[in-house]
Amino acid sequence: MMRPPFARAKAILAPLAAAATLAACATTPHIGPPPPTLKLDPFYVKNVNADGIPISASAAVPDEAMQVARRMMVAMLERRPDLARALVQSGQRVMIMGVNEQTLDVPEQRDWKKPDRDDPRLTRCERKLYDDRIGRLSDREYWARRARGMGGLLTSAATENLLAIPGTKYFGETILVHEFSHAILSAAETADPAFYAQVEAAYAAAKEKGLWTGEYGATTVQEYWAEGTQFWFNSNKLAVIDGKMILSDADLSAHDPTLAKLLRAVYGDRHHLPGDPFYKHPARVPPGPLPKSTAEVC
Repeated sequence: MMRPPFARAKAILAPLAAAATLAACATTPHIGPPPPTLKLDPFYVKNVNADGIPISASAAVPDEAMQVARRMMVAMLERRPDLARALVQSGQRVMIMGVNEQTLDVPEQRDWKKPDRDDPRLTRCERKLYDDRIGRLSDREYWARRARGMGGLLTSAATENLLAIPGTKYFGETILVHEFSHAILSAAETADPAFYAQVEAAYAAAKEKGLWTGEYGATTVQEYWAEGTQFWFNSNKLAVIDGKMILSDADLSAHDPTLAKLLRAVYGDRHHLPGDPFYKHPARVPPGPLPKSTAEVC
């Protein structure tokens, strides 16, 4: 008996769909306990591999958040296997905080202190409002308010940001993109020193021209790169500099073409990371009238 057209289509598509599902399962790394070779604190009970870089978390972190992080990290490194190898060789790790976990709950960060008044990494607003925003707080209070993700050899991010939970800190920008880009630039410092020197020169020139005056990207060469990376992937909050709006990769390329050229050398022409929760998200633009300069908003 001849099957109706729709039945024949289903018969053809069913095995294809099953094959696609199996392929997806085969290419999505399994989340399990951290391997003993990592010698992690018992705080960590979950782990997934991102092309050789372990992503670890406590039981408070859902698997979905870890897989979102993994997909973005792999895409950020897809054009530069040399930098990926350098990160693996350096012992680079990533951890994800649960919604109710704080910076000083992270075992490797339990002894962190708040910054001194003269810390060069402080932003203009942090210097201006140091007594209220930093000075009067305990170390734990400061870090709980200040950070839901940090860069470095241990890069961190937060569940609520990876899953775009409304009403949470940093809603509207993808913090892992920023923080993991710090690790990428640090890897370039040793694996591609000529490139790193170009980034330093671009930062110095941008400061001389006042391209990012007062913005977080003007703080250090690392923040210059990390803020630029977020704009490159269309997942940063709006910056307004002397009335000029910078929100997209196109805006960045027009405003700081030297930085854009360097970002392209690492990330290629990709401007959308798979799973990025805030790619071209409307929350990147704050409600209400826009300031002439976002650097003046403290």
